[in-house]
Amino acid sequence: MASFSFVCVDFQKEFTDPSGNFYINRPMVGFTKNKLIPALIKKRYKVSEIVADYRQPRHGDKKNNCVPGTPGFESELPAIIKNKAWVKAMNSPLWTRKNAGVAKKTGWPYIDAAGFDKWLKKNVRSRNCLLFGLTLDRCLFCVAQELSFMGYKVSIIREACDTYSGNAKEKELLLKTAPVTNWAKPVSWNTVKKNI
Repeated sequence: MASFSFVCVDFQKEFTDPSGNFYINRPMVGFTKNKLIPALIKKRYKVSEIVADYRQPRHGDKKNNCVPGTPGFESELPAIIKNKAWVKAMNSPLWTRKNAGVAKKTGWPYIDAAGFDKWLKKNVRSRNCLLFGLTLDRCLFCVAQELSFMGYKVSIIREACDTYSGNAKEKELLLKTAPVTNWAKPVSWNTVKKNI
């Protein structure tokens, strides 16, 4: 684990704040805010962030969530550790939209593999990625899969992720079985701490 990049997925108030539409009490939120983020700040690490813009228009979901300009869109990562964010419009990070992340302007989601690849090359310096965020059974999983397809070696920080339900048994099962293990391996915070 000599050289690696941190990548955070959907650590937004829509998921983490009790007022958010996707909020469930998930243990990873407290761990990430109280242990992981302070350690990254102390060691001066930058985090490459992928955030969701799930407003309309959007196929497959008729609700507005993670809407730019609202509290639900806001990231929980402090600005001091963030690289420029990639804004996705679906679970897969390849899907974005015109005016992604821009309040009061929107557009239909489309696939922008070239744009995502360009963002990765600029922000994710190491081919060894340490992922954290939400959720292990949805967006975090999709990001792990795409990064693996693109040649990255992907690990997921065990304590800094959760499933949508927040169920610990479900999380542990997913971390040790396919399909998650096809594209990522779990790594403990203790292992990460020794290497940063």
